[in-house]
Amino acid sequence: MFKKVSNIFLVYYSFFSTKSGSNIHILELLRNLKKYTDVVLFAPGQKGVEHGFSGIKYVPVIDNKYLVQPFYEFMLSFYLLYSCITNRPDVLYLRQNSFPFFPIALCKLLKIPTIVEVNGLVMDELKVSPDSKSFAYRVFSCLALRSERFNYRHCDRIVSVTDKLKAELVRLYSVPAEKVLVINNGANTEIFKPMDQKNSRDCLGLDGSKKYVCFVGHLAAWQGVEFLIYSSPLILEKCPDVRFLVVGDGVMRDKLLEIASEMGLSDKFTFTGRVPYEDVPLYINAADICVAPFIKERNSKIGLSALKTYEYLACGKPIVASSISGVKDLIDLSGGGISVTPEDPGELANAVVKLISDQKTRSMMGEQGRKYVVENHSWDGVARKILDICDDIV
Repeated sequence: MFKKVSNIFLVYYSFFSTKSGSNIHILELLRNLKKYTDVVLFAPGQKGVEHGFSGIKYVPVIDNKYLVQPFYEFMLSFYLLYSCITNRPDVLYLRQNSFPFFPIALCKLLKIPTIVEVNGLVMDELKVSPDSKSFAYRVFSCLALRSERFNYRHCDRIVSVTDKLKAELVRLYSVPAEKVLVINNGANTEIFKPMDQKNSRDCLGLDGSKKYVCFVGHLAAWQGVEFLIYSSPLILEKCPDVRFLVVGDGVMRDKLLEIASEMGLSDKFTFTGRVPYEDVPLYINAADICVAPFIKERNSKIGLSALKTYEYLACGKPIVASSISGVKDLIDLSGGGISVTPEDPGELANAVVKLISDQKTRSMMGEQGRKYVVENHSWDGVARKILDICDDIV
């Protein structure tokens, strides 16, 4: 199995200081690829960051928000060059973020096959970022755009997480369609699994008499958590025993707290802040319903393969999510929830009330969702698909 591939280099440009979706993705990919072949992950170095993963080579960086990425690229060039000479990989796999140039250029020179993974487009990120007006951010975005063009042109294969993102890559960058393969995200079905709801609530100190609606994720603008808050009076009007869990942290947290306070809903919402990855399944299992109220901006054009949706389903919880390409497909194929019009508090509220009021439907959707994710979207399955691509280009 995968006899052609004995050594893979993964190259990553983000820090492991938070449990973001991208960090979870790359670490799960590392863990599952290592079942089948040798893997080395190159990542920015940080003191005191420990994940229990072997095979991570931390590259020194400088502690300055404007210089950290250019300095990482500079230092990575030496680390990669030395490693390619002393332990030449069969394939280099790069997750496209920030503005990498050197990894693909080096591998082009050394004739090492390369794969670039794409999860979004830099210009879409720019539109919804709160820092989008700053000069530094625009400079970095310009570099990131040029990096995208360079890497997509010179790599051997591109892995896109959605079909619509693939279509945009073909349209915007004139990438041959056959060069882009779609592999959706997954879930760790060993960690994210059904647990006893009462025990989960007891562990978290939650009121066992209430119904809980849960959101998990990075609190960024495109997540649409404010629409959950806007919908909550409509939900509480019909289901007054409902409470809301917002699990995670991010730049939108203060704004969301402010909205909840202005609407007089602070006692109905629990904002947990950052929680350990291993504890996230407790919150999901403590809930009755999980939500993903994504906004249209950034999401509808390229679609979504959101980790949270797979993790919700893996825990056997029904989901209410925005009808965004990728997410709607997952709901339709799995039968694990209800899709609603993005940015429509009324429709979101109606779907939540419908499920809160029908335990039989919740249970049925939860069972169907869990079964579908285990069979189709485990991280082991994702790793196998990537290794198939590696075998094809070696």
